[in-house]
Amino acid sequence: MRQFLIKFLVRKYGFLALIFLLFLPVASLAQLTVGFLVPVSGLGDQSFNDITYAGLVKARNDFGFTLIVRQCQTGPLSHAIEMENLLDSGADIVVANGWEFADVVKESALENPTRLFILNDWPLTGFDNVISTVFSQHEGGFLAGALAALVTKSGKLGFVGGRDIEVIRAFQLGFTEGAEYISKDVRVVTTYLEGGGNIGIGFDDPSLGYSVALGLYDEDVDVIFSVAGLSGNGVIRAAAERKRYVIGVDADQDYMAKGYVLTSVMKRLDIAVYNVLHEISLGQAVRGLRSFDLDNGGVNLTQMLLSRETVTDEIRRTLDEIKGKIITKKIVVSNYLKRTHESR
Repeated sequence: MRQFLIKFLVRKYGFLALIFLLFLPVASLAQLTVGFLVPVSGLGDQSFNDITYAGLVKARNDFGFTLIVRQCQTGPLSHAIEMENLLDSGADIVVANGWEFADVVKESALENPTRLFILNDWPLTGFDNVISTVFSQHEGGFLAGALAALVTKSGKLGFVGGRDIEVIRAFQLGFTEGAEYISKDVRVVTTYLEGGGNIGIGFDDPSLGYSVALGLYDEDVDVIFSVAGLSGNGVIRAAAERKRYVIGVDADQDYMAKGYVLTSVMKRLDIAVYNVLHEISLGQAVRGLRSFDLDNGGVNLTQMLLSRETVTDEIRRTLDEIKGKIITKKIVVSNYLKRTHESR
């Protein structure tokens, strides 16, 4: 990674800088600019984007780099435009938040070999200047399904995904397997918000999430696992209104409806992006794929401090036992992402 930092500084300050860099143990991140490429759901989603931004802000405060943010609209043209804006604004490192940026990261990495790209939540390998982070959401989904099955009274659970894509399917399959691990009698009703006339808004429309959740609760579903970004905020609102339960995702959403959000399956993008930037600041060679799971704390449930009346000590002990079995491979959770990638 040292060679990337040297190239960045030489590009910024000219080749005379190389004379000084040769005598420095590590080139400082404080001299660089980090760009954050955000999907259309934007900051303020209290989920996927906000937790990544929190990690970037902490890294900026600790390492002193300049942080700039660009939010995309729907579609690859907007992705390309905002990536170009970040690079034209001097971004030496670009953090692209989500699977939808894979194509623009590929193209930009090839065209800009002295820039570094971090692609979150999607595997992208084969580039010397790309780091990608992936998460074992199937393991977190399994714990969420087990919890839902332990709490349900109706035996009918709901899964609301923003869009029918691989990473969301991984959550859904894990959730279903976790519920069935507890009881073969439970039923999981799966709904994807984006489809039919709802094009491009699956992760971005709280009102849609709200109306779909109300319909599920009215059909006797009493626990919904919401994996829908900003749209999931509407699912949480519906849970509070109907006095039913919901499980949040990505960030800690327990506070959004105290007692009704049983837990959140946290995908620690904040830790992932902070750790990568920390390693870069140390001059370490950072590239390729980084994996985060239950074992290393990159995926986990919250402490469930606000749902103690429902999530009893006995349920917590059961979840801890299941978590231990997943980590030690006594329980092997199906990974939809791995399965689909291996079939290609």
